[in-house]
Amino acid sequence: MLPYNNIHSRHQSLKNQLFKWLLVLLLPVIFISAIVGFYYAKQFTNNAYDKALYRTALALADQVDINSPQLQVDLPQIAKDLVEFDEDDNIYFRIIGPKGDLLVAHHELPLPSIYPKYDEHFFYEPAFKGEKLRAIVFAIPLDIHYKFPIYVMVGETLQKRTKNAEEILFSMLLPQLLITIVITSLLFLGIKRGLAPLNQLKLALNARSANDLSPINDQNVPFELQPLLNAFNDLLAKVRQNIGRQQRFIADASHQLKTPLAGLKTQTELAIRENNPAKVKHALSQINQASGNLSHMVSQLLTLTKAEPDNGEFLTFKTVDLCALAQLATADWVAKALQNNIDLGFESSLKTAPILGNTVLLRELMNNLIDNAILYTPAGGSITTGVKYDAAKYAILKHEAESQTANKTIFYVQDNGSGISADNINKVFERFYRVLGTQKEGSGLGLTIVQEIANRHQASVQVVSNGIGKGTLFMVTFAAV
Repeated sequence: MLPYNNIHSRHQSLKNQLFKWLLVLLLPVIFISAIVGFYYAKQFTNNAYDKALYRTALALADQVDINSPQLQVDLPQIAKDLVEFDEDDNIYFRIIGPKGDLLVAHHELPLPSIYPKYDEHFFYEPAFKGEKLRAIVFAIPLDIHYKFPIYVMVGETLQKRTKNAEEILFSMLLPQLLITIVITSLLFLGIKRGLAPLNQLKLALNARSANDLSPINDQNVPFELQPLLNAFNDLLAKVRQNIGRQQRFIADASHQLKTPLAGLKTQTELAIRENNPAKVKHALSQINQASGNLSHMVSQLLTLTKAEPDNGEFLTFKTVDLCALAQLATADWVAKALQNNIDLGFESSLKTAPILGNTVLLRELMNNLIDNAILYTPAGGSITTGVKYDAAKYAILKHEAESQTANKTIFYVQDNGSGISADNINKVFERFYRVLGTQKEGSGLGLTIVQEIANRHQASVQVVSNGIGKGTLFMVTFAAV
């Protein structure tokens, strides 16, 4: 068995898995929030500086004298310096009239691909001197006598826009980072607190003794753990039942083995003390018979252990021809039946009867039913074994055994022997039970083995008898393949 630490290292902690999954879901939200925040920060910054750029364009438009015979721009040097002054960015402007530029300065500022209508404006982003600009073009509103409009263009580089957007973003990211740390801590504490009942359940189980198989109290267990706890309590109930059955089995087996062993010891002591050869021979004969009975009982006990549902996992199930198997089993008992002057025969109208089962266990089931029939059938009697599909009615001993479901295959053993009383018919499958008054030798395990093997094959066993001296019918119903 692997040490607990090694086993624990191979399995991830549920707490850690929950924490990781929540972080996996939380981090994309934070990342998306940062992207959206940067987008809006840039948008708000652009809107603010675009308004300033628009006011600059309006101020330049006011310097255009449209009332003079020739269009002129009254822009003193001091005003030009004020417009161009900026600590972070370079400012460029250009005014175009009907005959070209009205100013010499910045006449190389790129023009837009399209122009706005009178008293309208729009922004565009040209490249100038290796830098990207944010520029505005404004169409001065003129009198209708002017055929050609006048355009004012102002552009600036993007340093302060980018700087301000980054400052806004960082100012947003710092609270988000703090919130993330707080949320992560709360998640960790919340998960730890939420999984506390699991730790309490573990401590309660560790505190139990190995003999305590009572159900676990589920009063303080969360709803999500109820199905697991119910399943565990069901398992404990099955373990209690199995241990109880094994304890009863051991007690019964020890009691049943005590008598033949004591008989063997007594007969052996008698044989040792006797000098008369005839009496010694008789004692040895008794020893031989007792050892045979003891060997049979031990064999039955081992078979019963193997047939129980909780054991014999190594036994495989495959498709078996029940008809052929029943013929072979019946043939094996013909000699003993003839020795007891009993007519044993097999009948079946079926050529094959496939079922899913284990050949070894099925042969043991058939052997026990046939052996039981021979044991309780007097000399001159008859026993019939057979296989048939589940019919609507099967008349025997003035009884009719009706089928419960369709698509079933039945193996049956019918005898005209001593029969079973109504009081005993429900007890014959109990371990070590033998019908009183029959004076028959036996271990009392044969029919118990039949019941256990039938359970292993999800089959049912029926007993039909009209009472003492009126014969018995055993039927084992299997699901057909």
